[in-house]
Amino acid sequence: MENIITNFYKNIKVSEQRNIITIQLYRPEANNSINGFLIKELMMVLVQIESNPEIKVVVLEGLPDVFCSGMDFKTIYKNDSESLIGDDPNKYYDLLKHFSLCSKIIVAKVEGKVNAGGIGLVAVSDIVIADEKATFGLSEVLFGLLPACVIPFLIRRVGYQKAQWMTLISQGISAERAHQIGLVDEVSTNVNEVVRKNLLRLTKLETDTIKDLKDYMSKLWIINQQTQQLAVDKIYSLLNTEKVQTNISNFVENGKFPWDK
Repeated sequence: MENIITNFYKNIKVSEQRNIITIQLYRPEANNSINGFLIKELMMVLVQIESNPEIKVVVLEGLPDVFCSGMDFKTIYKNDSESLIGDDPNKYYDLLKHFSLCSKIIVAKVEGKVNAGGIGLVAVSDIVIADEKATFGLSEVLFGLLPACVIPFLIRRVGYQKAQWMTLISQGISAERAHQIGLVDEVSTNVNEVVRKNLLRLTKLETDTIKDLKDYMSKLWIINQQTQQLAVDKIYSLLNTEKVQTNISNFVENGKFPWDK
């Protein structure tokens, strides 16, 4: 399994050590943004390890200065089939749902900036450990968008009001503030050490127990097919409006934000 997992991917780096798979989001040329290829590769790893009961934990990490910057606007601008919408507008939401339901414990090790769709990856992680200098923000409303696919999972993590608050302020908050509202579970100056200590106990759990817990928790929340359809339809419709298309074009072509004149 190890050779297949570690040598196959272009947008992520994957390593295996005993009961733990570490996945690093690795698109440094694109500020660790999310495109269809990245989603496909993440899903391939998760599906592959699902049938292996020896794997207990997935550690998800980014780059030292950016965990994930969200949607790759260049692929949206080019109407690329490998954009977040592309040939299947459900694929980003499906990834978040799979994270939340899989039989592995997802530990997000967060350093640097987390923005927009990257917040979704954090929100669906079972345990989030952040460097004290990390920041967390939702910038979608500045472009006329909504974090529609993120919000159902974000509400589950931080509550209705704080999810709306993060969306409206449209700027990054500190790791300490994220910890206060429940988006982050632990903040540290040494995230590697905190992750290591967590793994000592997490790897002792059985995958059946992990799956039972996630299945049970999912029945206590509103994330269902209707929620998914609402979220995916909303982001798809907004991305196809003239206003949003113009804002994205100006950003990709000229580096201008919507408020720049």
